[in-house]
Amino acid sequence: MKGLTLQYNNRSEENQLAGWSIPSDWAGVRGGVSSTANGPLAWGRGEESSIIANRIVWAAQRGFASERVVSLDQVHEATILHVTRERCGSGFLNPQTRFARADGMLTTDSNVVLVTSHADCAPIFLYSAEKRAISLIHAGWRGTLKGIAAAAVRKLVDEFAVAPSKLRVAIGPMIDTHNYPVGEDVAALFSSTFGPQVISVSADRPHLDLFAAITVDLLRAGVAERNLHQRPPSTFMDSHWSSYRRDGKNTGGMLAFFTLN
Repeated sequence: MKGLTLQYNNRSEENQLAGWSIPSDWAGVRGGVSSTANGPLAWGRGEESSIIANRIVWAAQRGFASERVVSLDQVHEATILHVTRERCGSGFLNPQTRFARADGMLTTDSNVVLVTSHADCAPIFLYSAEKRAISLIHAGWRGTLKGIAAAAVRKLVDEFAVAPSKLRVAIGPMIDTHNYPVGEDVAALFSSTFGPQVISVSADRPHLDLFAAITVDLLRAGVAERNLHQRPPSTFMDSHWSSYRRDGKNTGGMLAFFTLN
């Protein structure tokens, strides 16, 4: 796990990206994350009519119809659902039709566009080229502590006989360590669960490296370190991304999407 001890410079030029997408060498899939330029996209972050309009435009700009989307009522748990075209349209333009109480999805159906909502929590993209299977996860500290990343790997194995060592994983824009102070109780839980390397101390406060914790969870689930993509941009540090810790209730929320070509 040599990569886990490396310090990441959140002020590097690499971090100041106007856009983010899944790695360019992932053939057969498309995915990405919205920016603040797309306007409020998360339910409850503005007038519902405006959010619906923004979502329609955002989807059209990325080349898919709203009717293909499946989305979730996210609750910071570790439940992963297998979705197919029969649930297309769920939750994207009507929050009442979201899949209930889940934080991750997987599919092998190319008609389905997986969409999750974020504002500092990590969007995790998992891809098996061999099985043509994808998974998209919403991982905050609570879901990460409950092992949602490893749960997604296990679900891919159970549903599609995916080999964990062949899975490719990328994590989209998320909160950085420097701007993620946590309480002593949360720090102790993460340190005991994932190892002391996921906690650093700054200004006499523990700070959580959520990316490192997710990485440990994935490696323990059998994902090969060579198949983990680099650390993503910081939502807090770059105003292109929505950050609840930076903007509070004014954040518009980001949408992540993942689909098979």
